[in-house]
Amino acid sequence: MEFTAIDFETAHGARWSICQVGIVKVKNGVIVDRYESLIRPPDNRYHSFNTSIHGITPEMTIDAPSFYQVWDEIIPYIEGQLIVAHNAGFDVSALEQTLELYDIDVPVFDYDCTYKRTGVALDDVCYTFGWELKHHDALADAEACAKLYIELHRERELPVFEKNPFKKKKGTNPFRTQLSGDILKPDFENADPESPFYKQKVVITGLFNQWERYELAYKLKGLGAKINTNISGQTNMVLVGSDPGPSKLKKVDMYNQQGKHIQKLNEQDIKEIFEVLEE
Repeated sequence: MEFTAIDFETAHGARWSICQVGIVKVKNGVIVDRYESLIRPPDNRYHSFNTSIHGITPEMTIDAPSFYQVWDEIIPYIEGQLIVAHNAGFDVSALEQTLELYDIDVPVFDYDCTYKRTGVALDDVCYTFGWELKHHDALADAEACAKLYIELHRERELPVFEKNPFKKKKGTNPFRTQLSGDILKPDFENADPESPFYKQKVVITGLFNQWERYELAYKLKGLGAKINTNISGQTNMVLVGSDPGPSKLKKVDMYNQQGKHIQKLNEQDIKEIFEVLEE
C-alpha cells in the first residue's frame, strides 16, 4: 500500500486561499514521511470565520512562503501518486484552483476520499480509535486521514463509530449568515444617486470568495441598495455566488418569464462594478 494523505486549510471562502498544507506519505502501510508548512495566501487576507476554525492569522503567515514558492517541495508527493483526503472534493479542488491561480500545470494523480468511504467526521473517527487529534491542523488531519485509510485496507471489520462528545460547536458561517435588521435598510443619506444599486431591491444568494455576506451587504447598503432576503416581483437584482439557493434562482426565472427584468450578477460582475465606482 502506497499513497499520500493531504490536507489544506484556507484563509477565506476561496479554495485557492490555502494558508497551511499537511502531507503524510505512506509506503507498505507505514507512515514514512511528513511535510507541513504555513502558506501566505494571496494578499495575506483572512476571514474571521476561517481563523476561528483553524486558528491561523495573518500575523502567522505574513513571512510564510507562497504556495508557488513551496510547490517544488510538494509536487513529488502529488505527481503520479494516489492522493487521499478526508473530504477529497475540497482538498483536490483547493489544490487545482491554487495551481490555476499561479498558472502552474496540474500534475496527473488519482485520489480517494476517506469521508466518502466512511461517512464519518474525522474527529469522530479519532475519538472511536482513541487517536489524538489537533483538528484543523493540516498535518494532524492528514495523519489521521492516513491512519484511517490504512485501517480501511486491513482485513478486519471497522468498529461502530462513536460521536466525539468533546466536538467543538461551529459558529455561524458568515458566508451564509441570514441578513436581518438595520443592514437591510439603504443608506440614502450618504449614497450616490448615480450608483447602479441606488434604490434597487437586491437579493444575495450563495457564497462569495471576496466577501463575507455582511461585508457585501454593508457595501450595498452604502450604495443605496434595499437588501431583501427573498425574491419577489419587485426584486431588481440578484447577486449570485457559488452554491446559490436553487429556489431563489427558480423564482428569478419564473418572474423573468412573466415579463419582469430581474438582473443576475455574478461575483466578477459585482467586482467590476465596485472597481468602477471606486475610481
